[in-house]
Amino acid sequence: MTMAYFLFRTQIISKSNRSAVACAAYRSGEALYSERDGLTKKYGRRDVPPETYILAPKHAPDWVYNRERLWNEVEKVEKQHNAQLAREIIVALPTQLTNEEQTQLLLDFCKENFADEGMVADIAIHRDKKHNPHAHIMLTMRPFNEDGTWGKKRKKVNGKSVHLTNWNDKETLLKWRKNFADRINEKFKEKGINDRVSHESYEKQGIDKVPQIRLSREAYQYEQRMKREAEKQGKPYEPVTYYGKLNQEIQRINQELKALKQQEKVVSISEYQEEKSLNETIESIRKNASLNDVEKASLLLVAKRAKSYVDFAVARRVYHDLAEGNWKKKIESQQLKLRALKNVINKAYHVYQQEPKQVIQYGFHPGKFNEQLREKIAQLKEMEKSFENELTKYEAVLKKAELALEVQKRLTEEEFRVLYPHAGADFRIEEKYHAVQYFKDTGGVLPESEIPAYAAKKEQEIHRMPTFAEQTRNMYQSLFVLNRTIQKQSKERMEALKVRDFEQAFEASRKIEQCMLRKEKMSKELEENKAVLQAILSEHYGRDVSITNTAALLRLHELVERGESSKDFEADLRRIHVSEQQKLERMPKPETEAQIMEYQYRQHVADGLLEAIEEAQRANDRKKYEKDPTKKRQRRRYRGQEFER
Repeated sequence: MTMAYFLFRTQIISKSNRSAVACAAYRSGEALYSERDGLTKKYGRRDVPPETYILAPKHAPDWVYNRERLWNEVEKVEKQHNAQLAREIIVALPTQLTNEEQTQLLLDFCKENFADEGMVADIAIHRDKKHNPHAHIMLTMRPFNEDGTWGKKRKKVNGKSVHLTNWNDKETLLKWRKNFADRINEKFKEKGINDRVSHESYEKQGIDKVPQIRLSREAYQYEQRMKREAEKQGKPYEPVTYYGKLNQEIQRINQELKALKQQEKVVSISEYQEEKSLNETIESIRKNASLNDVEKASLLLVAKRAKSYVDFAVARRVYHDLAEGNWKKKIESQQLKLRALKNVINKAYHVYQQEPKQVIQYGFHPGKFNEQLREKIAQLKEMEKSFENELTKYEAVLKKAELALEVQKRLTEEEFRVLYPHAGADFRIEEKYHAVQYFKDTGGVLPESEIPAYAAKKEQEIHRMPTFAEQTRNMYQSLFVLNRTIQKQSKERMEALKVRDFEQAFEASRKIEQCMLRKEKMSKELEENKAVLQAILSEHYGRDVSITNTAALLRLHELVERGESSKDFEADLRRIHVSEQQKLERMPKPETEAQIMEYQYRQHVADGLLEAIEEAQRANDRKKYEKDPTKKRQRRRYRGQEFER
């Protein structure tokens, strides 16, 4: 009997950095409209269309079977900025079974374990690669009431908030894994297949082996392409991605473990320190920590905000939420609003000194200017006072969160030194934290050589930072929206002035000024990012890439990153322009405001790509007709005169 491949991986889709609608669109291969940002989420067509199903409990409303509405309703009911929108489970389907048998096995499993337990299961089976059939299962996190309305996730019991379902329990996840493995093994036995799978870790199975890190789809495809190129050139293949290199290192470690096992060498923590003694020492660090009153108050504040026990990871998350989250954005928005209001008042005042009648464009009545000016200044002072109070409160909380984080760093450092008394100073605090947590969770001590890889994997599970290209694309889209907002507010100001609604005209002027300030700041950041993209592309194409259109630079960068560039600059530009134009032509006629905006953005991108092609052509023409100073001047005679050519 041989062990077959088993994969059952889970992750949480959080509102703080992801969209449930976008995730569902990507997995199902459908175009879904997102009410949260007003954009239609649509991704490229797959060679093999996904098989999609939606399973739901009997008391769920009928609209859950509409994928677009389902995930928009989820995003509406989850109000918190960092709410958990969905749980995604990714499972490998056994290749020993036919497609129909795989599908039936999966649907039976999802019905029994998810739909019958109160969850909606949005299922997408991907068969793009024959050797890698797998399924994405997106599950709702909130139960339904018997009348079909959304229920509650938690309730207070003796002053504590507890979950109303067991869906988040570790035991439940383990049960799901076991049930799926059992179903596969039952099917193997029924068909007389001499294979089996196990849901347990290598350690529990008694296998002395380090598990490898599963590569993302993009990384896997890139590694395969590099492998084929190495084979063509007759060179030994070396991994190129970060996790590909880590897996190579893990393979080397597994080979060493195998050799050690053959030599009957056993490495155990008991060889240098008793586990009980380590546990007691680790626990005493936090119990006996010497903290002053300010540090205690800071930790209490973080615990209340996180609603959980505080360690390094929790303190870091709370600090980053404060430093970069909604409260910080609210402060920045208020600050921008104040600057915009000041600017409009100042501009109106200076215009009034020169040409009083022109103040009408800022929403002031020329005959009542001084009276209106006093009102606006009083309004400004009131807003400044409110802003200062909010800023003082925010800075005090942020300072406490920063102090709590420093305390947790200090405690983590002490815990790490207990486990690794001879470790060098090369480990980052994040790596030390995950090494300590590994000991607390498993009772084992990670070898020092494995700490960076293990910590990197854990960090990836905690959060994913947007890439440089994603940040640039977000800025580009935001600038498009800002320009559109400025046009809209300019039109509203004009309409307000026609009916002499000066208050409405003033408010429109303030909004225009606020958008202009945001645009100025964002444009500077975008120019810096564009310069980086130009440098990357210039190196790739072996020529000066001086086009300034952001959409063109991003699309070219995508081609390079995916390894699909032809190395011909003009050819790549024309190809992406044709592709974008075809997408535009395939879009349905826009009807809603959001669809119109999406269509206009697509048109804007297509126009920008055409401009980039023309810009590149002009650059080529200039280069063609430039004089080459290295060539000798040639002269020709015409009627006794000499001319240069």
